[in-house]
Amino acid sequence: MPTTDVTVVREVLSFLLKHGIASDAGIAVAFSGGCDSLALLAALKAASPGRPLLALYVNHQLRDEKELERELQLNQENCRKLSVDLQVLDLGKQRVAELAAQRGGGIEDAARTLRYEALAAACRTAGFRYLATAHHADDQLETLLMHLFHASSITSMQGIHAIRNLDAQVCLIRPMLALEHAKLEEYLSGLGLVWSEDSTNGEHTFLRNAIRHTLVPQIRTLFPEPYQAVQRMSDRFSDVGALLDELVDAAMGMVMFADEGLSFPLETYQALHPSVAQLFLYRLAQHFQKEKRVSFGFVDRLLSTLGKSCSASRWVIESTGMVVSLAQSKVEWKRMDRIWNFCLPLECPEAAQTLDVGNGVVFSIQQENPAVDPTLLRIDASMLDKPVLRSATDSDTIALESGVVSIRKLLAQYKIDRARVAAVPVLADRSGVVAVFARSFGGRDRLAKRFKAPLARRLTNIYSSNKRNDCSEIEKR
Repeated sequence: MPTTDVTVVREVLSFLLKHGIASDAGIAVAFSGGCDSLALLAALKAASPGRPLLALYVNHQLRDEKELERELQLNQENCRKLSVDLQVLDLGKQRVAELAAQRGGGIEDAARTLRYEALAAACRTAGFRYLATAHHADDQLETLLMHLFHASSITSMQGIHAIRNLDAQVCLIRPMLALEHAKLEEYLSGLGLVWSEDSTNGEHTFLRNAIRHTLVPQIRTLFPEPYQAVQRMSDRFSDVGALLDELVDAAMGMVMFADEGLSFPLETYQALHPSVAQLFLYRLAQHFQKEKRVSFGFVDRLLSTLGKSCSASRWVIESTGMVVSLAQSKVEWKRMDRIWNFCLPLECPEAAQTLDVGNGVVFSIQQENPAVDPTLLRIDASMLDKPVLRSATDSDTIALESGVVSIRKLLAQYKIDRARVAAVPVLADRSGVVAVFARSFGGRDRLAKRFKAPLARRLTNIYSSNKRNDCSEIEKR
């Protein structure tokens, strides 16, 4: 029976031969100094002693400086023992946090994006065609579990790809997907190499670590060969994924691209199989969301709405900076990079009236009527001094009974997309903001404390805002 060191090196060598990677082709290794990346570096060195290798260490500026200093010293020592050059790539302070805020995602996602950008750039500079990462069988299992319980697409069940192009110059390879983490630890122990431990690895605050330390041990208890089963399932889904990708490629032929967006005919779309249709819509969403993760919820709503539509249907769906509409059997998909602003003076705030402020938003003033929804705002029009109806500004605040609150912060609490904030009507006069009308956008209408009427009050007017529904369906997120 082969020893662990033979098994690891043989698996890595087998991967290189299978994918036609020449023995003199340079490989850069994404090197954290942890067990997995150190094992990969050592195995590549043993599998092809004469191959050009480069270890790339990325400092995300997210951990304690003293811990990072100790880790870097150990990494330098291990690279010296393996006779491999080490290059440090510093992302700079706050870059990860800034990208996470910009994209509206998590720190892990932002760190991954910046890490791969830095690694690919270093490969191009060094003239290395291949970038190797140390993903292993445990990573594959954890990834598939996350995709399964996130109800991700069929193609995502392929799991981690063994090889793919990052761009025209750099190819990403993962030679250890068939190897368990435990075998890599045995391999390094046999070589007498000591690896570094990231202090966040033992925390359960991140989803992958929680799965690794709680769910996977239970699976291994119930199923004796989970890694082999996962690999077989991944291979099968890869075959299905390749077929679906070909069908989606063919479906893209119906799309007409223009500067302002894209369009496609409803009838041609509805002829697609539902699985192809979902991936087709996901690909179109990716076209607009290059810097953000596509919401599966948005794609699923769009899939359902298109499936129920007919030639007479008219609707608009908006989500995360995108607007999709159907009219005259034509689906149009556009980006909402900017929203209009409006400012309308209310010459007669006590008179019943309806104002179209644009982009489907309608504001109305009604006479007091007990039969009208009691949750709508009642305002004594005689108290208003030169009122205007306008978009919110960054400096706007409203004095509520709980205290003075920023309007931007208030709307953010209601999870109203920042791109839609300017569409929310604000009633203001010389005294400041009187009311904010966020109800039709998924929030609440709020009235300033000073306009709260006493129990004995004169008749008031009812002020409200709505999205104009001249379509069969309007969805907001």
